[in-house]
Amino acid sequence: MDKKRILFIIDSLAAGGAEKVVLTLARTLQRRGHDLVLLTVRDVVEYALDFPADIQTLSFTKLRTGSTHGRFARRLRNHVHSLEKSGGVFDLIVSHLQLSNRLVRRSGLPGVHMCVHSALSPGSLGNRRGLRRWLKKRRLQRIFDSQDIIAVSQGIKTDLEMTLHVRPHAITVIYNPVDFEQVRTLARERNPFAGENYAVCVARLTELKRHDVLLQAYARANLEQKLLLLGEGPRRPALERLAGELGIAHRVIFAGFHQNPYPVIRDAVLSVLASEYEGLGMGLVESLVLGIPVVSTDCVSGPAEILVDDMARFLVPVGDADALARKMREAVEEATGPGIRIDPALLGKFDAERVADQYLVLADRRRRLGLE
Repeated sequence: MDKKRILFIIDSLAAGGAEKVVLTLARTLQRRGHDLVLLTVRDVVEYALDFPADIQTLSFTKLRTGSTHGRFARRLRNHVHSLEKSGGVFDLIVSHLQLSNRLVRRSGLPGVHMCVHSALSPGSLGNRRGLRRWLKKRRLQRIFDSQDIIAVSQGIKTDLEMTLHVRPHAITVIYNPVDFEQVRTLARERNPFAGENYAVCVARLTELKRHDVLLQAYARANLEQKLLLLGEGPRRPALERLAGELGIAHRVIFAGFHQNPYPVIRDAVLSVLASEYEGLGMGLVESLVLGIPVVSTDCVSGPAEILVDDMARFLVPVGDADALARKMREAVEEATGPGIRIDPALLGKFDAERVADQYLVLADRRRRLGLE
């Protein structure tokens, strides 16, 4: 393929899963000779960059009401036009995360693909009923109707079309990328928890990740391994209190955020996720790449598309601490005994090179339609 000029628009480069995915994709495309620009809405970069990224920021800080969105959307449109005037027309523009998607829709920029990284209905509709639920659905429909959408899992596509009743111009499922070789290379670095015997959970300490259920399950599983929570977030104080109440505080390690989590994952006996909902569940994929068995809730969306065939038996209902405890015990017993076979062929759809190819197909399509 010939050289492409590509723009990714994203809320920020904070320490989150979607942000890490965008950086992995940008690195892969740039390594293949394509011209990448990363445009952040907010001036936040928490990842250590390992490639010469062209990162620009709009530095928007006061995005609260619909009236201000119009003004910021115009600034976004003008900035993109300025980038194209100085560096050439983009062959592909993709917006990532909700704020960026809203601004792109409001801006009127043509031919932008909106990438949806998580199932929207569980968080956006939540416990809303009646008119409040209808109004929220209408707001989401106004963002995504008639747009080109990238869903990072089949579950997200189903959620958009069947639950939110979005009617996009087109919707394409492209899984999140994992750079297998980079993960394995980074996993060779020193593990600060070497010598510990532990199961690991890689997830921000937020409510939707349901670490409360995980702690309850761990208390009931009676494993000899410790539980290492790899991530940071607003729920940490409450979770530390819960660990104390459950009598397991001395066996739970709150490890915080690590720029390189892979040595920690590499030495775990098990990787576990208790989320209420996900976009895909990249920690699960990365654990499997490193040969670590996983147990996960069968949440919307993602885990059921990762844990397929024999691995599907390690999916449990959302919020069921007893079922999670049973599967954690079962997985640890197998992992420390005969081992759990992880078929590498099942991970191929997450390979960064294959995912990059799918994005380049979208760029060629945009060019054929004359939108570049």
